[in-house]
Amino acid sequence: SEEYSWYFGFDTIKPFFYEYMPLPPKKRPQKSSTTTSGDDAAANSNDMPRMLIPGVGNDGTLLDLYNYGYHDIVAFDYSQNAIDRQEDLLSYNAGACEDVTLVVRDARRLDEEWEASFDLIFEKGALDAVFLSGKRNVEQSVAELKRVIKPGGYFMSVSGVVPEELRRGMFDVEDWEWIRDGSDDLKAGCFVWRRRS
Repeated sequence: SEEYSWYFGFDTIKPFFYEYMPLPPKKRPQKSSTTTSGDDAAANSNDMPRMLIPGVGNDGTLLDLYNYGYHDIVAFDYSQNAIDRQEDLLSYNAGACEDVTLVVRDARRLDEEWEASFDLIFEKGALDAVFLSGKRNVEQSVAELKRVIKPGGYFMSVSGVVPEELRRGMFDVEDWEWIRDGSDDLKAGCFVWRRRS
């Protein structure tokens, strides 16, 4: 299968990572009195943030994120073909093959041991695809993603299909701080939330 980038590539998304998300150690600004990226403990230490990428598909963004400096990544897809394609893409970087975990999973039923174990979640088009599959699947998936993200963790979503009212219900302000509302973005919105404690 060919590589396909949902909505847009990493070069378009990269400024949002720099502004809103915990950065990998090599991309963090030098220590100063203010921090310009995600303000959790990971932003001020040498710890590598642990990232989950649901619905990784055949998009090349996974390798872009690795090359940007994120090296503790778990990526999953419902399709074994998508995982096989990602293995092919990662084969261009030996380190990525060793550091990135690729698995076949259903976003509605994630591993129990993943509970509160991810510092950030990045999805690009996955929630849209799950929403289009019907039967409250997107609500179940977001509940599972909420379960596996750490309190204080960041969730970035690039989405153009999930209705605004439904999105606001799934990412309610009691449980999520809305850091960036992408509702008025063109093509697809870039949304960033922080999981409340």
